[in-house]
Amino acid sequence: MGYYIVRGGRTIGGEFAVRGSKNAALPILAACILAEDEVVLENCPHIRDVSLTLEILQELGCKAEFSGRTLTIDSRSLSKTEIGRDTVRKMRSSILFLGALLGRTGKAVLGHPGGCAIGKRPIDLHLRAFEKMGVVVRERDDLLDCEAPHILGYDIYLDFPSVGATENILLLAARAEGATVIHNAAKEPEIVALAQFLRACGAEIYGEGTSDIMVEGVRKLHGAYFTIPADRIEAGTFLCAAAMTGGEICLKGPEREQLEAFERAIERTGCRLEWESCGPCLRLRPPKRLSSGFTLATGPFPCFPTDLQPLIMSLLTLAEGTCMISETVFEARFSHSAELCRMGADIRIDGRNATICGVKRLHGAEVSGKDLRGGAALLAAALAAEGESIVHGSQFVERGYEQIEKAFASLGGDIRLAE
Repeated sequence: MGYYIVRGGRTIGGEFAVRGSKNAALPILAACILAEDEVVLENCPHIRDVSLTLEILQELGCKAEFSGRTLTIDSRSLSKTEIGRDTVRKMRSSILFLGALLGRTGKAVLGHPGGCAIGKRPIDLHLRAFEKMGVVVRERDDLLDCEAPHILGYDIYLDFPSVGATENILLLAARAEGATVIHNAAKEPEIVALAQFLRACGAEIYGEGTSDIMVEGVRKLHGAYFTIPADRIEAGTFLCAAAMTGGEICLKGPEREQLEAFERAIERTGCRLEWESCGPCLRLRPPKRLSSGFTLATGPFPCFPTDLQPLIMSLLTLAEGTCMISETVFEARFSHSAELCRMGADIRIDGRNATICGVKRLHGAEVSGKDLRGGAALLAAALAAEGESIVHGSQFVERGYEQIEKAFASLGGDIRLAE
């Protein structure tokens, strides 16, 4: 387990090309099982969660090869339908292999998925939908043993617009007999990317990005070339770090409609955002002093994304005034707040609400990130703080950011990874 050594007080700014989206890449990698041919993915990020997903694919008998940022997956040699417990527990998105394996082979056995400790993330929505589509689900020895002798399309009504459940149902429905309609479906950009990838492989999907998605099942999917979209969460991370340190930054690659809620929030702190047609490119110009005095609530897309809540909280610690954040998605996503307070922040937590009173400066401290986005938020704070900070938990940050220390260093930060 490594840690970051950060000497704060230097401006983060310049130009940066946003890498491929973690949250889009992982379900697409699982979906490669459905394509009984070779798939080529461009702009795939080199992050820990992608590496773990490739381990699962290889464990199942698939072939995977990186060349730069181009990843080639060949699932024609798929030979297994069971994923080991240890592999599954390392990563939440491993649950998506349930829908992919069932769609391809009619069988799947895997343990309960793991991931960051940010609160309860039950999979009952996935399993209830699967059972309505003809899947027999048995639980034995902490394993999910699923079999689908005949997958049938069905009208699925989700109690909550769950991203994971929507993705898993899409994977299964792509190879089902007849039509499946997902009502109250998640609208996140990553859902759109998965649907676009499946369509490129021959699936018939309509309505992605809306609350009702229809899938006409097909008998077989073929290979495809597909480009992973830019990571909107990475974009927000670097925008927050630049704003906190007073730097002007230009990000290449992000899509405006994916960042609208974040854009509205960060502009309320006094930052100016300008979209330039070439690229596309998003430029941030920070104010002399950040300001707050508003309330913010996370929620499903198009609301403010829960994945950027730790980053905006970090930014608000240096904003003049008081702001309240309500976390409506994950009940344990304020764990980073106590660590920010060790750096001089003034944050009070009451259940799912956080009140942030801005301070003039943060100071260096030894802190620990306990999840992916919380760790990134602490790095942003450390870059803006006076003095040296030690940020533990690099194993979490590396799950979703490709060599973040080198990226920040290229933009002017004094940061390095130590083992």
